[in-house]
Amino acid sequence: MKQKYNMVMVLMLMLSLAMQSCERDGQLAVLPIDKLSPIEFKGFVMGDTLEQYFDGVKLREFQGWARFNGNIAFNSEAPVKMELRKKSTGEVLLTQNIERNRTEKPITFFYDGKKISEKYEYPAAIADIEQIAFYFDFPADMPVDVAYGDGSDVNSVVYLARNVKPGQWTDFIQVPPLEGEMYVLLLKAGKKEYLIDNDVNYSVMSAGIVLPNKYGYQGGGVQSWYVGTRMDVNTNKPVLDPQSNLVAIFPR
Repeated sequence: MKQKYNMVMVLMLMLSLAMQSCERDGQLAVLPIDKLSPIEFKGFVMGDTLEQYFDGVKLREFQGWARFNGNIAFNSEAPVKMELRKKSTGEVLLTQNIERNRTEKPITFFYDGKKISEKYEYPAAIADIEQIAFYFDFPADMPVDVAYGDGSDVNSVVYLARNVKPGQWTDFIQVPPLEGEMYVLLLKAGKKEYLIDNDVNYSVMSAGIVLPNKYGYQGGGVQSWYVGTRMDVNTNKPVLDPQSNLVAIFPR
């Protein structure tokens, strides 16, 4: 019985490799596949959703951290034309012809909401100084003060940036090694209140951001944080998610 099951699985796999199912003008299209080649896409999309097309056929959408690692199908000797289109307008932002015998180097892209480029640019490292930038994808009426502290007292925080408007990058803030381990905390702009429900547990950045200190990590890195919000279905409260470090997505 097990052998029969394995044979069925093999047949299903062979069938999936023999055809490509996708959507063309809202209709299911099944095309013969001549060759499968590995391909990887890595990027980040801000301010909109980008649609990915191959030879005029939409295959997927990207928003926020964009990543795909799989195969691209060729049904002839001709290259496949890949396009990234802005979903809200249909504007083609990037066109690239992908050859059958391309190298396995990932295709990278960064869309800042206005223009698309191959990668995200950030400053060079400075010894013993951590450089950190922030972008808050929050409602327009939700400006933020960025501070650090140990989380015990909102009145004792030290500010990194004040009145940061949603939808705008801060400058890269230079942070020397601190006296102890500290956390990055978000406050309502101009108020001694934590950003979400005045609760430090919901207003602390906790997805890998690191501040340097004199007794551990000394600094010298660069971080660039894109921060959004979503509702937690379990608590019915907003949470800071995603928290994506663009420097980690676009390493040098």
